[in-house]
Amino acid sequence: MAEKFDSFWQIDQSANIITRKQNRAYDLDVLRQSITLSFLKNHCPNQLNGQSTVWVIGDGFASMTSLLLANKFVKRVVLVNLTKTLLVDLYYLRLWLGEKKFDKIVRLYSSEEGNDEILIDNNSEEFEVIAIQASNYKLLENLKADLVINIASMQEMNPEFTSNYFGEIRKAADKNEVYFYCCNREEKILPDGTVSRFLDYPWLPFDKLIVDELCPWHQKYYEFSIPLYKNYDGPTQHRLAKMTNN
Repeated sequence: MAEKFDSFWQIDQSANIITRKQNRAYDLDVLRQSITLSFLKNHCPNQLNGQSTVWVIGDGFASMTSLLLANKFVKRVVLVNLTKTLLVDLYYLRLWLGEKKFDKIVRLYSSEEGNDEILIDNNSEEFEVIAIQASNYKLLENLKADLVINIASMQEMNPEFTSNYFGEIRKAADKNEVYFYCCNREEKILPDGTVSRFLDYPWLPFDKLIVDELCPWHQKYYEFSIPLYKNYDGPTQHRLAKMTNN
């Protein structure tokens, strides 16, 4: 699946180095992130030109964040996640970067600090990673975005929270060109009975679709039992769109 993406072999090698430093396996979850980043580098290279800011909304073990930084595709990553999961992201990011570099380039923000400080840092060279708890998502309005990535986490959100993130993305699109990569189940029933549907996300008719299809590397997973490859509970769609503003 990755052979047609020129940057995959570079990204694949960096994923090996990262996971070894984190003392964990280069597993299917990491491989999917590697293929996804290769796909994005192929389809929106201007958003991964080494000078861009990328928002990663939901990141497992900071895999995408680490790959973006390791391959020098970005100037800054804005990492957003639920509090406990965000702490896990930061822990694994620290294992890869080392304590000294981590303390130098990573900044965790909370809403109590106010917006002025984050606006100042937005123009600063100092921090390469800005971490924000999901409950403080409104801080995103103070940060630019060139590309936003969400993989298999909006399918876990109630529609109101999905709408909140779309709102912040469209605010960013008011300031400059923003691409959004969204990869989530076509439909999922949440524990409270709410149905989350990909096509019901608050897309707009003027969002320009670059790619819109079932994601080839998110349809099956493997286990060490027969059959080795099994289908997920439902098909997963991925869409790369140039977002219109409000």
